[in-house]
Amino acid sequence: MTLKEIAKIAGVSIATVSYALNDSDKVSDSVKKKILKIAEEGNYQPDKRAQSLRTGRTKLIGILTEDISFVFTSSIIQGVYKFAEENNYHVVLSDTRLKQRIGSHYENTKVYKDDINKQIDFLEGYHVDGIIYIGCHDRDISGIVKTNKPIVYTYCFTDSKDDYMVLYDNVKSAYNVTQYLIENGHKRIGLIRGPEMSNPSNERFLGYQMALMENRIPLDLTYVMTGDWSYKTGYEEAMKLLSLKERPTAVFALNDYMAMGVMEAATKLSIKVPEELSIVGFDDIEICGFSKPKLSSVTVPVEDMGYLSATMLHKICTCPEEISDKKVILPCEMVLRDSVTKNKGL
Repeated sequence: MTLKEIAKIAGVSIATVSYALNDSDKVSDSVKKKILKIAEEGNYQPDKRAQSLRTGRTKLIGILTEDISFVFTSSIIQGVYKFAEENNYHVVLSDTRLKQRIGSHYENTKVYKDDINKQIDFLEGYHVDGIIYIGCHDRDISGIVKTNKPIVYTYCFTDSKDDYMVLYDNVKSAYNVTQYLIENGHKRIGLIRGPEMSNPSNERFLGYQMALMENRIPLDLTYVMTGDWSYKTGYEEAMKLLSLKERPTAVFALNDYMAMGVMEAATKLSIKVPEELSIVGFDDIEICGFSKPKLSSVTVPVEDMGYLSATMLHKICTCPEEISDKKVILPCEMVLRDSVTKNKGL
């Protein structure tokens, strides 16, 4: 059914039908109700191309993921789709499969820069209103993306003050974990960080140091180990920590896989968790609720990051003056389970 046919049946002008379908105040409620009923019964579908020509917008959001298999990507996408459903947007999704192609060699941008921009061109070909770029690693991607479309970065960032970003607070989250352990009587707190070139590893290490400093606990690098985010290095570095003459009473592993490795090391050395050793991870992956004991961790607001990224993109396209801050940093929440208890002077 067309606008002309609806107008003929309703006995009104085409303009009146258009006003009614767009919920304009220029049409009375009774006429609007009549027109909407006719449109519904006639299975009227608006002409998206005509709408985009009139408004200059397609109501399409482009999502570019570096790798859709990454643990947080699907939840971020869920947040974008939630906003889209609530606000009559549609989504075009493109995936570069970056993790499968280059592993962890993100520093070699020449290898994947062209691939990423080919995907940007693909999304632009659909005339998306803007793009949400989802990183597969929380890192600096300055100078990689080339586009004139509005773009919001999430789970990655750039060094430009003009770019829009939705991130989470690594520093404050690690500070809160360390502070919580200190409040529970722990002073010898081991840390298993990620690679030294990793942004989240460095920021979380900073939060750890800030809490120690605030509580006048000297930073002892004997208790700081470096892993690569894997279960294996969590186990290996924990074996070193737990073999020290004055071993830690608590270990903060900067992701959950390494924290699970710490649990395995404690089991190997017959150290009871949490009675003799408290353990905290980061990311709150699903397995945290099934380990024995259940692992305390930090949950990252990934679905909120997706939703807020879409909200920001919508505002860039419609009312950019309402955006007060181009870089939004969301708080994380500590999830307390069974792997932490008060230090009893061991």
